[in-house]
Amino acid sequence: MKLEKKLIRVDLSGRALPLYVAANVEELVGDPADPDQVPCWAEAWPAARGLAAYFLQGPRLDGTSVLELGAGVGLPGVACGLQGSNVTFSDFQPLALSLCEANARLHRLPRYRLLLADWRRYRCRERFDLVLASDIAYEPRLLPFLKAVLLEAIKPGGSIYFSHPGRPVTFSFIQELHAAAAFHEERFLIPVSVPEDPLRSSYQIHIHRLQRHPDT
Repeated sequence: MKLEKKLIRVDLSGRALPLYVAANVEELVGDPADPDQVPCWAEAWPAARGLAAYFLQGPRLDGTSVLELGAGVGLPGVACGLQGSNVTFSDFQPLALSLCEANARLHRLPRYRLLLADWRRYRCRERFDLVLASDIAYEPRLLPFLKAVLLEAIKPGGSIYFSHPGRPVTFSFIQELHAAAAFHEERFLIPVSVPEDPLRSSYQIHIHRLQRHPDT
């Protein structure tokens, strides 16, 4: 399938960033009863905007290795790339990776790659300094697989970043990670504006930074 895309501008705490998203999300829906066929990957969700704003407001990340899981259009990964990271965009949907590549090229990221991978059959053995999980910890049937991927993908001393709009299931999942490994956690709230949304134009996005103990 050829993906039609459109260029939008996202407001990231006062910084406008151009971004490619799917031109018509409704056309991409397969069987609505099958979560794998619902194109959640095709849009720039508020949690992704919040995490991108967080990184763009922060220090440089030169030379760090970053894995964005469930990358979708790749907005947080692009933000890390603009701050100097080597970014791996990962998704199980090839069309999502095509959007990630379009956005990486749009922003002229010098170091990025694409990883087609399903958490249920994850085979990447590389470990990363930062792992990004933007609003992906909400589907109960997938959480055991996501937990295994996160614990395998993060380096000792590295950090996992979660962002979400206040989902109870995500809070609970983060507590499960604490029980599985030694993490130091920091929490932040990032205000996000979505002016093109006719139903809700503002959010408070929760960001959790879980830094893994260097000896685990």
